[in-house]
Amino acid sequence: MQFGGYTTKYIRRGVHPLMPTKLKGMTSLEIAIIVAIVLVIAIAVGWYLYTTFAAAGQQASLTVVSAKITTTEDGATLTLEVVPQGGASVQIKAVEIAGTQVDTSKITPTLISGPTTVIVTLDDINVAVGQVLTGRVVLSNGAVAPFSASVVAGGGEGAP
Repeated sequence: MQFGGYTTKYIRRGVHPLMPTKLKGMTSLEIAIIVAIVLVIAIAVGWYLYTTFAAAGQQASLTVVSAKITTTEDGATLTLEVVPQGGASVQIKAVEIAGTQVDTSKITPTLISGPTTVIVTLDDINVAVGQVLTGRVVLSNGAVAPFSASVVAGGGEGAP
């Protein structure tokens, strides 16, 4: 008795028409190429999402580079050199110095989009030359930029 008969003989030889001759899996090179393509796509999507939404979540702020109070016979003027941080422009909501809030009508300019000199007219503050006063700039988004300002005598450039 012959076991398997006709079909077994052709399967052993690998020539049976209904069955594949050799089942081939993916080689490690093909797997590496697919992984590399998926990785490149993932990095591209991640970078797109980061650049799109990172700026939206970043709160704009302001840095006070220098602060000086100049006194004249007419009153005192606070001069602030400011630089906005981040890509967006910032709006000054208030300036507080020595515990006194200055009205926004006395602040010029209030919209800051690059390095700017801000002039604040101080009417209600008594200062003396040599004093150092602390204060802060409050922005419309709630951010605060602290500063310390020295009081100097006015009168223009080169004045004593």
